[in-house]
This record gives sequence, C-alpha cells and structure tokens, in this order.
Amino acid sequence: MKNSRKASNKMRLITKIIITTLLIILYEQCVLSKDNKPFWVDGYFEDITNSYIEVASATGWEISDARKKAYQEIVSRRSFASGTDAQVKIIGGEITLESNHDLIVKSRIIDEYVEQLEPGLYKVYLLVQTAKNPTFQLENVSLSEKYPFSARSFVPGWQQFYKGSKIKGGVIIATESLGVGGIVLSFSMKSSYDKLSVEDPKHIAEYSQKADMWQNIGYGFIAFTAAVYIYNIIDATVAHGRKHIIADRRLTFEPSLSPYGLALSMRYRF
Repeated sequence: MKNSRKASNKMRLITKIIITTLLIILYEQCVLSKDNKPFWVDGYFEDITNSYIEVASATGWEISDARKKAYQEIVSRRSFASGTDAQVKIIGGEITLESNHDLIVKSRIIDEYVEQLEPGLYKVYLLVQTAKNPTFQLENVSLSEKYPFSARSFVPGWQQFYKGSKIKGGVIIATESLGVGGIVLSFSMKSSYDKLSVEDPKHIAEYSQKADMWQNIGYGFIAFTAAVYIYNIIDATVAHGRKHIIADRRLTFEPSLSPYGLALSMRYRF
C-alpha cells in the first residue's frame, strides 16, 4: 500500500511537470512569435572567395532615406579600405560604387529588414554582398530555410536547436526525459511488486496483478519514448528552420598580380 501511494505521488509529479512544461512553452511561443527579426540583423560578416557579406543599418524619417544611408555606410567602408572616395549608384537592388579615381565596386542586396522605431521614424537593415574587386564575379548567395541532413538529427532536440527552433527542441528533450523517467519508474515498481509477491505469498495475486499493470505502463512509456524519438529524427531531417545564408562554394578562377606578372588563381571554398 505504501509503495502504491509513492507511485501515485510520482505519477502526479510527472503529470504536473508535463502541464507546467506545456504552459511555459505556450507562453514562450506567444512572446517569441512577436519577434520576427532576421538572425543577421544583430550583426553578420563573412569573407568568402570573391566578396564580403556584411550588414549595414541607418535610420531616417522615410524608408527610402534610411535605405540610402545604409547603402552609403557600405560605400564608406569600401572607400575607407581603398583610400578613395566613392559615390553610390543604385539600380534596383544592384549597387555600383563609382569614384573620380575610376574605382568601381560591385554590390548587391541579399536581404532587407525595416523596423519602425516610432511614428515616421524607420531603421533599415541591409544584408549586402560586395565584391572584393570589380573584376570578380559575385558568388551566388541566398537565404534558405532548408538544412541538409546531419548526424545531429540522432540526438533528441540538437538539430532543432541548431535550426533555431529552441522551443521545439526543448519540448523534444523534455518529453524524451519524461519518457525515460516513466520507463525507469514503471519497471522499478514492477520489480518491487515482484519482490513483494515472493515475500508475502498470501497476497501474491494482488501483487502479480499490480506488477503486470506497471509492466504494461512501462511498455506504454517505451512506445511513447520511441515515437517521440522517431518524430525527432523525421522533424530534424525535413522541417525548415530559421533562414541561414548559403554561399556558392563552386570552383572559381581569379586573375591576380604577382612579381612575375598576371596570374590566374584557382580557389574552392569548403
């Protein structure tokens, strides 16, 4: 009777943990769903074969004004690096920088995010790709929500965290932990009743019945845990995640100067 009461208390505790976890998840989902900022807004820089990928931002009373200031920020960085002054030339989403010293820098916008700070005041964030040399061809760079298959998929919740789905990853980890805890508890209780049936033969029928009940509960937890694990692998493999940057990694050839004259270099970015 004492063991049965302990088991009942443990099951109530597990139920409370599940309910509390679900409430926390729902609360976080409501809060986080309001924040739709791209991951790169807080800062991003990548040096790839032919170009740089970087972020610029600016504020303005008009979106177009803020966007042009953000363009100019990219211009200033490249002009400072080259030691010359350059002006921005905008044609659609393509940016060309020109100077009196015949310096031409090629850039293009990969993504844009506009934030309204207050009525009439905007902040524009630009994710821009800029060629290191105007003779270089810009690599294909894109944003994608798809992810390739990874060994992280076999660890519950890991791939979900990697994709930016922290809530989903937390749910999977929590449910797998509860499932394993339920398996341990169930077979522990079965073992206790098996022991009691040997120590107290008068109540062997009652103890055997309860031992069978806990064994079935244990099998249920095994099935539940296995189902969650299978779901984890499927979700980690096929579900989309937060957008990430995909840069072209193909073989490229670049002209370059050497002490011996003009040379052609070959690069492959892994």
